[in-house]
Amino acid sequence: MKINSNISKLKPSATLLINETVKQLRVEGKKVYHFGFGQSPFPIPKPIVKNLKKNASCNHYLPTTGLQELKVEIAKFLKKHQNIKTASENIFIGPGSKELLYQSILIFEGTFLIPKGSWVSYVPQVNSVGKKSVIIETYFQDNYKLQPEVLENYLKDQKNKQHVLILNSPNNPSGAIYSEKELEKLAEVCKKYQIIVLSDEIYSQVSFNQKQAPSIFNYYPENTIVFGGLSKVFSAGGYRLGFMVIPENLKKLHTVYQSLFSETFSAVTAPIQYAAIEAYTFKKEVKKPIKAAVKILESVGNLVYDELSNAGINCTQPQGGFYMLISFDLFKDELKKINITTSTQLANYILNEYQVALLPGIDFYFKEDELVFRLAYVDFNGKKALKKYNNYKGKLNDTFAKSIAPNVVTGIKKLTEFVNSLK
Repeated sequence: MKINSNISKLKPSATLLINETVKQLRVEGKKVYHFGFGQSPFPIPKPIVKNLKKNASCNHYLPTTGLQELKVEIAKFLKKHQNIKTASENIFIGPGSKELLYQSILIFEGTFLIPKGSWVSYVPQVNSVGKKSVIIETYFQDNYKLQPEVLENYLKDQKNKQHVLILNSPNNPSGAIYSEKELEKLAEVCKKYQIIVLSDEIYSQVSFNQKQAPSIFNYYPENTIVFGGLSKVFSAGGYRLGFMVIPENLKKLHTVYQSLFSETFSAVTAPIQYAAIEAYTFKKEVKKPIKAAVKILESVGNLVYDELSNAGINCTQPQGGFYMLISFDLFKDELKKINITTSTQLANYILNEYQVALLPGIDFYFKEDELVFRLAYVDFNGKKALKKYNNYKGKLNDTFAKSIAPNVVTGIKKLTEFVNSLK
């Protein structure tokens, strides 16, 4: 039997694989502190679930590019809550932003530029369709955010070639958010070289220091396609609904996307689209628990950052999302003595010896000998955390974070024990 070699070379998504591994270990009765999987721990806001139930009997196909009422609400939401102005006809609905990104990778020719420290599926998606990707260097001192001079240094020798930059902010895996100024400078480079930008903004509202993360769309609307969805902000990963915003300048792509949608997934599940209307209407009953969830995530992220930094572990400062990158590079010499030289080896060692699950940096396009890991700090009961938050008086602090996230606290202690064992 012959199969597509681009597909046969793929391995299961690292994030999904680590989650299955931890589940199996827990089924076997083993205690594991799970920092490997980035799923929102919070319940879906009740009005969204209510609207799903209300429309459960809807069994007809909806328009290929999405329900018009939903697109109108997303356009309003984007204008008010992400400062992105677009017409509803430029919004297309798909079965998750992950699938919409994949459809875009299918459509665009050229070389795909992926900053080091990007989501695990970008490069495998590019590889699966036989296209070329290039990892663009990023650095710890910049919170692993792509710098415009680094991007331009690569592009200046690549004239007359089409490039597609996949940019993610708030970032998975680092938790970093690009500032307005940083995006403006990146946009200048993109405009100079006519780069197509796929801006993955799935965590946009999970922003700790501002209402929402800024978007490069506002500085480079000509060639920027924005992606979002229900999974992270609305804690509805299982609903599998995403959207994309095609800029006016690329309106000719409407027919291309519509044709591809019609020949692949046809249309997103009808009841889910009706439920999503309630999400993007963003009434108080939906907005309030989301704002609370962001405050809770900020408190837990700050606790983890402080504890690990005090232990001598380099960490990115969490600004949004559920993640940070941590590095054991300072302990390379000590780790060589126990025959550990790669992030994969170290991930296995920490899981086996300290029951802590981390994702190695190699899955996020770091080199094997860079001992960098993604840490997702969502191993806690979000429903109980929200209840405690609603009854909590005063400013959220480490005491609050420790009370709602005991698994996270113990997992951090385990990592501290590990580092102390090397000293």
